[in-house]
Amino acid sequence: MITLRCAEREDALFLFDLTNDPEYRKNSLNSDMIMYESHVEWLDEILGSKNRKLYILVDDTEPIGQGRLELTGDVCRISYSIIPERRGCGYGETLIRLLNNAMLEDFPTCTCSYGEVLKNNISSQKIFEKLGYSAKEYKDYFCYKKQVTHYDVNL
Repeated sequence: MITLRCAEREDALFLFDLTNDPEYRKNSLNSDMIMYESHVEWLDEILGSKNRKLYILVDDTEPIGQGRLELTGDVCRISYSIIPERRGCGYGETLIRLLNNAMLEDFPTCTCSYGEVLKNNISSQKIFEKLGYSAKEYKDYFCYKKQVTHYDVNL
């Protein structure tokens, strides 16, 4: 069963390894490797934030990805990643669906969500397009935007 749960401090190492995965860094707007100390500071900051939420995607009991929501006004930014062994298996689409549902619950004032995707990240582009997001092209990336939608997720 695939579920989404709030991240905890105990997830620090899982999140650190995921964020420093070479493929993730390649597809990130900031491609610099992250130092563990700054990662833990960032994690503590986000866990204490009222405008940002971090979630762990879990398949049965195994963490397989992370998703983040950042609220500014009535708009939420989505970012996410899946562990290398599970990429290409449909988890990205499921995660974005679950994040939209979490957005409605955790940020009820949010009316619109968006994700920024580098031009070389074809997989994420296809996911946002499949879910009905509209793309606006910039020099190095696309910004995918959509009204917040509740998804039926049968997992």
